[in-house]
Amino acid sequence: MKIAAGMIVFNGDYVLKECLESIYPYVSQIVVAEGPAQYWQQEGYQTSTDRTNDILHSFPDPDNKLKIYHGQYSEKDEQCNAYTSLLNSDVDYLINLDSDELYHHKDMENLIKLLEDEKPTSVGVRSCSFYGGFDRYIGGFEQLKDNFLRIFKWYPGAKWHTHRPPTVKQRTGTHMKHIDSDQLYDQIGLEMMHYSYVFPKQVYNKINYYYGIGGIANRIPNYFFNVYWKWINASDSNKPLVEDRYNGVHEYLPGGRMESFTEQFKKEHPLSIAQSLPALKAEFDKQVEHVRIKMTDLCMNI
Repeated sequence: MKIAAGMIVFNGDYVLKECLESIYPYVSQIVVAEGPAQYWQQEGYQTSTDRTNDILHSFPDPDNKLKIYHGQYSEKDEQCNAYTSLLNSDVDYLINLDSDELYHHKDMENLIKLLEDEKPTSVGVRSCSFYGGFDRYIGGFEQLKDNFLRIFKWYPGAKWHTHRPPTVKQRTGTHMKHIDSDQLYDQIGLEMMHYSYVFPKQVYNKINYYYGIGGIANRIPNYFFNVYWKWINASDSNKPLVEDRYNGVHEYLPGGRMESFTEQFKKEHPLSIAQSLPALKAEFDKQVEHVRIKMTDLCMNI
């Protein structure tokens, strides 16, 4: 059985190297569509300006698994379909992989066996989404069933129907068999380690993107400073006060979601994250200090 990982990425260098290391041994291919969607093109970008391209093109690839497509895209649907032209014809399953998503080695081994045994057409995965560092994650809303659809049966000529939610067009007459994220967790304990709300720059850009494409109406106003920034600067005893204001820390307004309070992470990080943790924490501290200096300069110039 051949499994490929497909990734879209733009200025996503935060844990990109660790993500590639995590998945590399378990897939026959990694296909990447790099570049900006329309919102970022309007901001003047033609390609990633952080370390994304350097990481992609310098990543050790002894088995020639990694293929990269560079371009500009109308939206993420088009970007997902851009990498499908790079897929080999013998791919059986595709893992939809963001650049901040990792899996434990044992989880990948168990997943491969499950795909071989049960042959589903789609699989949802549970997310452990880290928040404001590497010690806490978002519970509640972020862990709802099938919030993240990530694994799909693939066939020659298949295309993405949409990126939101991730959906692959299946052949007419295909017998659909879905394994939801709760079932998967109950069966093999698989959780996606999702480093999606870790770094200040990462969160700031994420929120601006969703505001910019029309998502401001259902998201907390000025979320970065009203929630995320207050939370990471609060003492442990005061963090609950920040979370209580909006029934958690997720950027969606509370009226449109259930609670999303943070919880202590008591498990282990994937090996590639664990090995890089000192450097990643140093980068986090560097970004926090950068924002603090910018805010001080702004206040002094008012």
